[in-house]
Amino acid sequence: MRTFIKEQLMGLLDSMEQLQTSLPVMIDKERIIQALMDCQEAAVAIGETLERDSSAHESIVSLLEEYCEEAFYLSESQEESIRQEKVSVLDKLINRVKTLLVEISPTYHMVFMPYKASMWDSLESIWRACKEDKRCECYVMPIPYYEFNSKTNRWIYHYDGDQFSEEIPVVHYHDYSLELNRPDVAYIHNPYDDCNLITRVDYKFYSEELKQHIRKLVYVPYYVTGGFISKEHLELPVYQHMDYMVVQSEYAKSFCVGMYYHDRILPLGSPKLDQVIRLCHEGSAIPEPWKPLLNGKKILMLNTSIGCFLQEGILYLQKIKNICEIMNSQEQVALIWRPHPLLVATIKSMRPDLLAEYISLKEYFIVHKIGLLDETPDISRAVAISDGYIGEESTSVVNLFGAAGKPIFILNNHITNAFTEEEKRIFHITDMVKHVDKIWFTTNRYNALVCMEDSERKMHYVDRVKEQPKWYGAYPFLAKSGDRLFLSPNVAGRPAVYDTGSQKMELIGEENMAESAKFGQIVAYGNRVFYLPVIDDYIAEFNSDTREWKYHSECIQELNKENAAGREVTFRCSVCSKDIWISATYTNCILRFDMEDGTYAICPVGNKENGYSGIIAEERYLWLAEVNSGNIIRWDRCSGKVKTYHMPEGFRSWPGTIQGRNLPHKSLIDMGKWVVTVPGYSNCMVKLDKTTGETALLIGDFWKKAEEKANGYNPEFFLSSDFGAKMDQDVIIVQRNCDDAAAMIHVEDETYEMFYPTLTEKDFTKLTEGEDGFEKMEKKSGFFRRESRIFSFEGFLEDLVHDRLNDVRVRQLEELSTLAANLDGTCGENVHEYMMAVLDNKE
Repeated sequence: MRTFIKEQLMGLLDSMEQLQTSLPVMIDKERIIQALMDCQEAAVAIGETLERDSSAHESIVSLLEEYCEEAFYLSESQEESIRQEKVSVLDKLINRVKTLLVEISPTYHMVFMPYKASMWDSLESIWRACKEDKRCECYVMPIPYYEFNSKTNRWIYHYDGDQFSEEIPVVHYHDYSLELNRPDVAYIHNPYDDCNLITRVDYKFYSEELKQHIRKLVYVPYYVTGGFISKEHLELPVYQHMDYMVVQSEYAKSFCVGMYYHDRILPLGSPKLDQVIRLCHEGSAIPEPWKPLLNGKKILMLNTSIGCFLQEGILYLQKIKNICEIMNSQEQVALIWRPHPLLVATIKSMRPDLLAEYISLKEYFIVHKIGLLDETPDISRAVAISDGYIGEESTSVVNLFGAAGKPIFILNNHITNAFTEEEKRIFHITDMVKHVDKIWFTTNRYNALVCMEDSERKMHYVDRVKEQPKWYGAYPFLAKSGDRLFLSPNVAGRPAVYDTGSQKMELIGEENMAESAKFGQIVAYGNRVFYLPVIDDYIAEFNSDTREWKYHSECIQELNKENAAGREVTFRCSVCSKDIWISATYTNCILRFDMEDGTYAICPVGNKENGYSGIIAEERYLWLAEVNSGNIIRWDRCSGKVKTYHMPEGFRSWPGTIQGRNLPHKSLIDMGKWVVTVPGYSNCMVKLDKTTGETALLIGDFWKKAEEKANGYNPEFFLSSDFGAKMDQDVIIVQRNCDDAAAMIHVEDETYEMFYPTLTEKDFTKLTEGEDGFEKMEKKSGFFRRESRIFSFEGFLEDLVHDRLNDVRVRQLEELSTLAANLDGTCGENVHEYMMAVLDNKE
């Protein structure tokens, strides 16, 4: 019997009891008879309801019939003593009916309301557990949704009820009334209500509407992550109306600490992972229609998502075409290509100019038989029969492969060909210091400290920081203090220090942060080291003698007030005496921080709308690279006066694609009588004479390729340079990004020597020997190999074909312990059991 019906019947029995209690004091005979008739009618209604809604009704109906007879005798009786006796009999009968009614096992209505059939796997394992429970009546009721068409400015109706497998007993939403049936539990996977600009469910099924008719509303995300919840998903309409939300793990739940719905979160895993794990364990056969394209080959699944398409557009489509061409040149591996189910709708709505290009790409894939174009609703089957994944990182699909223990290869859309062995050895520089007779370098491409003798151009691998990511920009900046080199952690969990005397690398601190530290530039001052933040709200100070930490947050919080675009909290710095002067691209304010006592000042410079990248601090002046105009600003620290130096003829800059930001100059180099710029989104270096104010392009021929695309480089996405630094009084070393060529520039006469900073074959072997590139960047990330100069897509294919990736599964599952709870495939069972306990009031 339905619980709400049982509650209604209990309410009727309570009303009958109340009427009976008043009978002995009633004097008017007609009132007595009417009250008893009301009780009899209630008893008949209860009996009819039981006969209709419960199989265990015979004993109760018999008692109700006896009740009606006793009520009739009572209505005929004239004596008060008999009346009192009969009321007592009626009370006992009501109590016996209540006792038997309580013993009737409840039947729970459970409704599953997917909107897209392709997302059904986010609910299916809960449904499977529910349909096996005899206490439950399960209904799968797909709900209508709409996709926005930007051309017609209209919402287009969709209903996927006919796309579910025959195994799923679908009920049309017209044939199931939430108002009448009042489900005990409803499971939904759309959290947006009216807040999605591309796809939204019918307003009748917004969470606020549903909650009016449903006892317990449970939201289950339609996606899986690396085990975390992003900031964008902390505030969604469904949270205001849901009773519970299922998340992947306790770690995921920790991202919601302090949110009003935190106590309603169930960290029980993901049904999407259940589905994949089940199919992988059972062994999924290739469907007959797919065999001509897939049989006898290794299979990779190519996933294309919305986010990457919106960010990179035509570049994204060109990369897929490039992958298809590589696959077309071999016969041992086939692709299953699964475009995101909303990708076409997104293209039509937001990038209609690319629709023809996308259709052409699909035609190429099909005509050349690259593999199978899978547009079926269920992704789980494709995951189960695939041997690995290729695609972007920003999709929940990578986590399905992670849970299945299958290798994951993240594509780099800017790489068009495999790099040569010589190109792989070229070292990309992000920072340097000179110490004794060596120059020490760091990079943002992988975890490595290298050095170069002053007298040669060959790079030598020194060491990497252990227990930290190897193939990410773990430590891109460094600073020298005595014989020690302090490394600033970016994609790493702890700072590190290298002792040039003992030649030992050491981690600083007790344990890793849960996420990458994301520190930027680093400054050494006496026995103290200052780490400048990229995303955090403090400057971290480390005392190398006491090994104690201090955190200076007030100064950064004040600087960061106007950072609406979410850019780097600090960008560049310059030291003058005991002060660090710090720039930020989102504000015209410069932060002066005193390294001796921690005091600070916020100094507005120039127009309010200005922002600054490069900075040089002198006793009297600050020299600043303005990010909007590209001009160099000189600020007089005493008078506050500002002088502007314009860029020379021939200088060009452009906005970068990421956030549409302007950054003409990456940094400034102080060369005594000159200020020299390092180009950002621009075509050349500039040399400014501090005395005359004249500006001129510097070694323009070296930068000619800055505006041209190259393998691994696109000027719309990458700066022209990531590095430039002073070598001595007249010499600058700079590196361009298009091909990683470096130049030693004599600023006075503007001559230069070009070279490629290259690791020797022996040193490159030290860096890469025994490494397969698979790793986990941080606690919330996946475990995979990224396409790079060192690890090519072609190399991944070779490893797959020759079974060199078999040990990845064990490492992968060990590393993904934070991915989800119940990685044995029992999330659905556990969610169902929890909700049944809630309904039974057992917790």
